[in-house]
Amino acid sequence: MQWPLHERIYTAAQVKKMDQLTIQSGTPGFELMKQAGRMAFRHLLRQWPECRALTLFCGGGNNGGDGYVMAGLARQQNMVVQLISLTPPERLVGEAAQAYQWALEWGVEVQPWQEDFKLRGQVIVDALLGTGLTGDVRGDYLEAIERINRSGLPVLAVDIPSGLCADRGVCLGQAVKADVTVTFIGKKLGLLTGQGPEYCGERRFEPLNVTDRVRAQVKPIATMLNDETLEHLIAPRARTAHKGDCGRVLVVGGDQGYGGAIMLASQMTARAGAGLIKVMTRPEHILPLLTRQPELMAEGLTSVHQLDQRLKWCDVVVLGPGLGQNGWGQQIWLKVMQAKCAKVIDADALNLMASHGSWLKRLPECCRDWVLTPHPGEAARLLNCSVHEVEQDRPAAIRRLSDQYGGTVLLKGAGTLLLSEGRLAVNSSGNPGMASGGMGDVLSGVIGALRAQGLTGYDAACLAVQVHGKAADQLACRYGERGLLASDLIDQIRVILNPECKLNASL
Repeated sequence: MQWPLHERIYTAAQVKKMDQLTIQSGTPGFELMKQAGRMAFRHLLRQWPECRALTLFCGGGNNGGDGYVMAGLARQQNMVVQLISLTPPERLVGEAAQAYQWALEWGVEVQPWQEDFKLRGQVIVDALLGTGLTGDVRGDYLEAIERINRSGLPVLAVDIPSGLCADRGVCLGQAVKADVTVTFIGKKLGLLTGQGPEYCGERRFEPLNVTDRVRAQVKPIATMLNDETLEHLIAPRARTAHKGDCGRVLVVGGDQGYGGAIMLASQMTARAGAGLIKVMTRPEHILPLLTRQPELMAEGLTSVHQLDQRLKWCDVVVLGPGLGQNGWGQQIWLKVMQAKCAKVIDADALNLMASHGSWLKRLPECCRDWVLTPHPGEAARLLNCSVHEVEQDRPAAIRRLSDQYGGTVLLKGAGTLLLSEGRLAVNSSGNPGMASGGMGDVLSGVIGALRAQGLTGYDAACLAVQVHGKAADQLACRYGERGLLASDLIDQIRVILNPECKLNASL
C-alpha cells in the first residue's frame, strides 16, 4: 500500500536528503527556506491572530535562517520584531546568510544574545537549533532555551523544538517546550514518540514544494496510524456470518487478587467482535465474571491439564492479564507458550518471558505467532536493561525486542510504536488520561478479538492501538482526562469498530 504523504515518517537524515535532492533538481535553497518561513509565519498568525509583537530566537544554521525569513515577513505586516541572534550575523553562511540579508532589507534589527534583556514579543519563535543536533545543548543555547521556557509566553517552534532529538524523541540536555511546532518536508519520528509529543505541543506539517519524484527516492522509516490509514481494516461482515466465522478466543489469567484484569480483557474481547470467548481463571472469579458478562464461557482453572483441549479449540489465546508470576501463573505460561495457536502476550506473561530467555530459544517457530505488548518497564526486563535506556531510544528498543523475540511488538507509551518484519508504525491517538490501571488489559482484549476475526498480528495490533487511543480521546474530550477508567473505553471502542453506526456522527 502507498501511504499518503502526511502519514510517512522519516529520520532527520532522510529529510535532509530530500531537501538536498530538491535543491539539486532546480529549486534554489533560499527559495525553499522562504517557503518554510512563510508557512511557519502563516501558522503563527492562524494560532495567534491578535499578535502584533514577535520575539525570535535565531541560531546559526538553516533553522535560524527560517527565523530570519519570519522576521522579515513580520516587518512586512508592521509587527514589532525583536530578533535575538545566538550566532553573530557575519558568521552565517549559505541560505542562512541570504535570509539575514533579506530580513535587513525589511528593516529587521538584530540583537545579540544577552542573558538579562527584556522580551518584548507577545509570542516567541524558536528558530535556534534544527534537526542536526546530536549532543547535549550547551552554553548560550542552553541559557536561551531556559529563558524561553521561563518566559510564560506562547512559543512556536520552527521544524522542531530546539534541543529535542529528531530521531529518538528525547531531550538533549534541555529543550524548548512549544505550544505549536511547524515541521517541514517530512514528519520526523522524534516529534511523535517519547518526549516529542510533550515538547512539540500541537504538531503541524508543511510538505513544501518537494516533488513526488524526490520523495520516491527516500523510503520512509515508519508510517503514522490514524483513522484514514486503518479504514481498510474494518470490513463489513457478510450477511451470512455466524459466530464460528468471527473467531474463537481463549483468555487466560486472573490469579488471586487480580480478577479485574481478566474481566476487563475478556469483556473487551466480546465487545470487539470475537464470536466465541472462553475464559479460564481462578474459580473464585467465575461468579463475578459471569454476573458482569453472561455471554462468556468461563471455567475455573485448577490444573494446567485443563488447558489442553481449550488451546486446541481456540484461534487466539490472550495470556497475561492478572496472571501473576507465582507457581499457578508460571505453569499456565509454560503450557500456553507451547501451543501452536496465535497469541497476545501481555502483563505478567511478558515478565515471565523475560525470566525464561533460554527456554524460549528452544521454542519451535510454529509457536511464535504472537503479539507482544510491553510498556517501558516490561520492555526493560525483556531486554535486560533499564527503563531509562528504553526511553532514551524507543525506536532502537523496539527493534531489539523484535530481533530478540520476533512476532509483532507493540511498545506502549506516548507515541506507541509497533514493529513487525521491519514495518514500523507510530500511533497518533491517546492522551495522559490513559495513565490508569487496566488500560493494557482492555488493549490486549481488542487485539485478541481482531486477530481472531482474521487480521494479521501486525494489522490487529495497529487497528487496536489506534481505536484504543481514539476511544480515550473521545471520552477525554467529553468528560476530561482525569478519572478516565479502562472500563469506560469498552463501549466506546465498540462504536468505533462499527463505523456505519449512527452514534459515530455525534462523537
